[in-house]
Amino acid sequence: MKTNDLIASALSQKMKWKKTQTNDVLNAFLEIIRKNLSESNDIELLDIGLLENRIKEQKIIVNPKTHRKILYPPKNVLELKVSKQLQEHLKTIEK
Repeated sequence: MKTNDLIASALSQKMKWKKTQTNDVLNAFLEIIRKNLSESNDIELLDIGLLENRIKEQKIIVNPKTHRKILYPPKNVLELKVSKQLQEHLKTIEK
């Protein structure tokens, strides 16, 4: 079972919704996140952290075998800065 299915079934049980309604809500939520990230907006998820869409700069890399220099283009990277609350919670679980 995929994580999305697990989340959908747990949410549908907790909210007492039909699974189709829960899937519609989750899909709408994920679509909003995708749209905001594609517009380079940061997303703060309470008690989880901050999702940032960063652009890594272009750089020159060297092939170690041929010593040929190659220009590596800029790249979009998604970063999650975990909140202090979640870090503390995870520390208690590990012990």
